[in-house]
Amino acid sequence: MKSFLVKSVLAVCITVFCVFYLDIMYEQKSDNPIAEVNAFNFVPETIQLANFGSSHGQYAFDWETLKNRGIKCFNFALPSQSFEYDYALLNMHKDEFTEGSIAFIPISYFSFNSEATSPDDIEAISVRYYRILSPQYNPNYSLYKDIVAIRFPILSAGDKIFDLFKPPITFPSLSDNRQNIVYAAEVSPDVPVQDENADAVSTDLSSEVPVSAENLEQIYGAEKVQEFETKGTARYQRHFEGKSEYFEEDKEQNLKRIIELCQERNITPILITTPFSIYYNKYVSEEFMNEFYSKIQEIASEYGVSYYDYSHDERFQMHLEYFGDADHLNPEGAIYFTDMLTNEIPELKAYLETH
Repeated sequence: MKSFLVKSVLAVCITVFCVFYLDIMYEQKSDNPIAEVNAFNFVPETIQLANFGSSHGQYAFDWETLKNRGIKCFNFALPSQSFEYDYALLNMHKDEFTEGSIAFIPISYFSFNSEATSPDDIEAISVRYYRILSPQYNPNYSLYKDIVAIRFPILSAGDKIFDLFKPPITFPSLSDNRQNIVYAAEVSPDVPVQDENADAVSTDLSSEVPVSAENLEQIYGAEKVQEFETKGTARYQRHFEGKSEYFEEDKEQNLKRIIELCQERNITPILITTPFSIYYNKYVSEEFMNEFYSKIQEIASEYGVSYYDYSHDERFQMHLEYFGDADHLNPEGAIYFTDMLTNEIPELKAYLETH
């Protein structure tokens, strides 16, 4: 009997060791890196200025200039992030926010429903939060998923188990260069990255020719305009088509929870809609926009918070040089937009004047 127990324990230990070893090998060779959440390894201990939101928030805010001034900033936004996860991240990091800090809460057209509707998209979004949220803050936590999909992903690899036979993939260091991690987290398949070795060709003729809907092809070229037309259609279809309800009660309640938590912690919440191009906005009906604004203004009035709408701002929506696609700012646009906020948002301007 004693011999049987010893052999059983030994067999279990060997099995666990093999799974652990194979999992390390699998993650080194997996073609699904998690660069977008690497930045969360470096959340400041004292946050003065932050933003949440989906990819619209992720690409609209560039805090580097303020960081260079010594302001502690962080971008909590991730693609397709809902108010539910905005609240979870705020709740987990609420003690890191300093007294009187500011939190921008982006509201997109799809924020009161769900951007992701396919099971695969929903699953992919859910899994990433196991890496950045403690179990008590993860609203959809499952111990089984934590073990199988996160702790030992080889157990759920399926056909990807054959990745073990591929050469290892090398990822940037998480400790040597913090800025590289932040930049890696900001790269999106939807936003083209310019080759540093390519010849720079400026398409910004807006300083010479006033931009209007009639002369966009003259300024940016027919090919670029067609690209934005195509992407605008695709983005509208993703955000609007196939949905029976655009304004769901639970999404509204999650936004209210974020505002309430901010106010409890003496964090100033600022509601904001980031700039979109004309090729995204033109599909959105006036009926929807009226209900969208009515819903936001109702919440803003109830809690006494400010709402700033840049969705149709003329300084952006026809200036394609500021966009990576129809509804996301590119790095140049993010710098311009963030600088604009420091001069136009009274709450932010007042805070920066005293810090």
